[in-house]
Amino acid sequence: MPRWAFWRRPPDPLGEGVWARAAHSVDRAVRRFEQVVDGCPPGPSRAALEQFLPRVDLVARAARARALQAQAEAPSTELLVPGGPDGEHPEVHRRLTRTATACAQAAEAAVMVRVDAGEGAQAGEAPDAARLAAVERAVARAEELAGL
Repeated sequence: MPRWAFWRRPPDPLGEGVWARAAHSVDRAVRRFEQVVDGCPPGPSRAALEQFLPRVDLVARAARARALQAQAEAPSTELLVPGGPDGEHPEVHRRLTRTATACAQAAEAAVMVRVDAGEGAQAGEAPDAARLAAVERAVARAEELAGL
């Protein structure tokens, strides 16, 4: 066996098809949210954003579990969404991609909270309630779409 064979990652149970792409888009959006929170300076804004991290993590886990279930029911190796036994899989794919969009919107709203907490903000200043409400709405929408 060649030496480089040990460097390979094991195959993803989601394969390389449409379910893997949908689950990975949710993962990317969640990682972006985490990066935004990590980049926020210490203070009340960061503490407020950290409250959302466990919820966003649960969304990513639920989305991956649903994608694994869909891959088991209707395997996909291409970028075409399989119909499935009852034609339900296009709806599953739609919900997964909208979950990714909601997570990305949460990251975008978190960036706005982070911008407020950055330069020019007074130390110890509470985050803008409207901007935190936007993060809450996006996270709640992601939870709803993920089935939580």
